[in-house]
Amino acid sequence: MISKNASLSVIDREFALKSENKLDTLFLQLIDSNDINSILELRPQLTQQLMRLASQASLAAFEHHDDEALRQVHQTLFYAYHSHLAEPLSCSSRNQYHPVLLQVRTFLESQWLYSEKRRARMHALSLSAQNIIAELHLLWKNHAVSSHALFDFLEHEANSQQLYYFFKSDSALNLLFFDLVAMTLVGSFPETRGEISQNLWDEIGQGSNEFTHVNLYKDLLHRRGIDLPDDHYTHLYDWQGLAGYNLFMMGGVTRCHYYKLIGMMAMTELLDPSQYEKLVNGSRRLGLSARDVHYYSEHISVDVDHADGWLNNVIVPVAQRYPQALEEIYFGARLRLQTCQDYYDNLLKTLKAL
Repeated sequence: MISKNASLSVIDREFALKSENKLDTLFLQLIDSNDINSILELRPQLTQQLMRLASQASLAAFEHHDDEALRQVHQTLFYAYHSHLAEPLSCSSRNQYHPVLLQVRTFLESQWLYSEKRRARMHALSLSAQNIIAELHLLWKNHAVSSHALFDFLEHEANSQQLYYFFKSDSALNLLFFDLVAMTLVGSFPETRGEISQNLWDEIGQGSNEFTHVNLYKDLLHRRGIDLPDDHYTHLYDWQGLAGYNLFMMGGVTRCHYYKLIGMMAMTELLDPSQYEKLVNGSRRLGLSARDVHYYSEHISVDVDHADGWLNNVIVPVAQRYPQALEEIYFGARLRLQTCQDYYDNLLKTLKAL
């Protein structure tokens, strides 16, 4: 049997199960169990209990904006999505599509997306292959997160402890990004595969193991004496960090959200260069070398090209085939901005309190 440390990737299982018997704890116990069907047969009330907890947490999270309920919802979704990345011989992998767990995940997803759509208050747009690039640029430039105070703080005020905490918090998504790009390739249109493959090629350092982006980031952590735990610092996340992480995973593993994922990826490439430039300036101010910040400095230039590629070589071809996909793409971009805003607001507050 696979050891418990291998059962779910980037999850500190022992830490997770110290909590009381709440939605996220019960969900983890089931998805990581050796024989989920036997458990549910012996305790048939668990299915109703799980759905009741999901309903209660969703109401508290999305109607009353309760922080603990939001954490439970997003921690549960986090566990569900990571069954898709788990060790193939693990319990969680075998339970990946269990109907009870899928019912909970689908319910939580729908409640979350409904809440985000209400928050977005999107006015009706007449989107087309001809104007989608301009509309996404306007969305990016006009959103507050495009010039978030977090990166001004990192550039001019942060000390080393605060900067290193940022690196820790940034670890999980940065180390996952190759997988996310790969997820956009599955089921893609032939005319978009060249652009997506170029993104993958850049992610793996254009064939150089030394310069693959995962290794560049790990090198940054190692050179600054920052140990990388098995959970990639996801234990640091409040619900805002989990939501941003879950957003990408939802788009990657749920086919009906594929077009949202395309919008998320394009918006990410638009956001990063100017913010990373400030981050690099702050890092150099604190004595980090060019090698230390190679991961971020490379993205300043590469992501400009990637943004143009996602817009012109992925989104436009999709729009030409399926104009009805544009609303999903635009909503995905908006979701990325909204979750990013929540995460940056919370992270800046955390850094200032250190």
